[in-house]
Amino acid sequence: MDELVIGTYEGFLLGYSLRSEDNVTRLKQTFATHSHTASVRCVAIAGKFLASGGTDDKVVVIDLKTRKEHTVLMNHDGTINAVAFTNGGTHLLTGSDDGSIIVTRTGNWQIEKVWKKAHGGEPVTAIAVHPSDKLALSIGGDKTLRTWNLVKGRPAFTINLSSKGLTLPTEIKFSPGGDRFSLLSLQTLDVWTISKAGIEKRISCNSKPTSVQWINDERIFVGLEKGNIITLNVADSKALTYQGHKQRVKCLYYENNILYSASSSGEMKAWTVKDEKLQEICTNNASCRVTCITLNKQNHLVKKEESDHENETEEAVKNASDSDNSECVEEKPPMKRKPGAFVTISYGDDNQNEDIAPSAKKSKKRKRNKKPKNKTG
Repeated sequence: MDELVIGTYEGFLLGYSLRSEDNVTRLKQTFATHSHTASVRCVAIAGKFLASGGTDDKVVVIDLKTRKEHTVLMNHDGTINAVAFTNGGTHLLTGSDDGSIIVTRTGNWQIEKVWKKAHGGEPVTAIAVHPSDKLALSIGGDKTLRTWNLVKGRPAFTINLSSKGLTLPTEIKFSPGGDRFSLLSLQTLDVWTISKAGIEKRISCNSKPTSVQWINDERIFVGLEKGNIITLNVADSKALTYQGHKQRVKCLYYENNILYSASSSGEMKAWTVKDEKLQEICTNNASCRVTCITLNKQNHLVKKEESDHENETEEAVKNASDSDNSECVEEKPPMKRKPGAFVTISYGDDNQNEDIAPSAKKSKKRKRNKKPKNKTG
């Protein structure tokens, strides 16, 4: 099963996976780490690497195979607002409050490109990489949408969002095909097309949209500040509304007909998407304020449950005992280590003579010392 990875306001990175127990599906925790000293703002996964950025001005890279820190990047001088891997996993793009975008190669983690004033010195708030890995989009505090040519490593063009009626854009995401992308603003969701280089459709919501997740090139899910989740088609303005959470929907993620949602209160839910409708599978609470989520899609990197391992060992022991019933040999249990001792030395019968030998030598030495005294006397 896929593994859901969430970042929290308290600086934790938590992993959850869907597990079935007694015909009941639950979100069970797989790992937890406290790599950041402050709030986690963004997370991204490519291959075996998990990258997270926070308000402590650092990017932490975790190896999902070993579940340990692989490296820490201290290239920015401000809060890390965006981390995005290329789809091939060869490079990592990071954006910060210091106004810069840095491109880092994932093999040796060396900086390959730095755009110091990507948005005129204003903070970089979001980055999205095109599925072709040829270009990337970014939005920042200067209220502009900038396109970056990743092949030549230079900026391509800039669009002033204020002229398009957009204020304070917060999120940008590509559709799976890459021809469309979404932009979130105060009360609106704008769908743009790259072929037309403009807004295709503007959708007004009765509540502030907080997160968008593309299902395919036509249908999207939108999380609202009131806690509702709406689904709509780009070509059709009709929308279906679901009561997702009691508080603000912080982030959404879709994969393999399953939609994951998380609220700012820490509540997480998994939904099945069937015929464009949502049905709740299970829910859990992280007991932390969720800030961002991503998904580990590689099953071989998901840690197995300890209970499964214990059951396998028990079965192996039973099979071994059944096969060896004809010749039963009673074995002594291993000696328990004494508290405070790492090695215990025991002396057998063969060593007893060695223990006596030193005392015999001492007695001979005493006799030799006494002989001269008797001669003089």
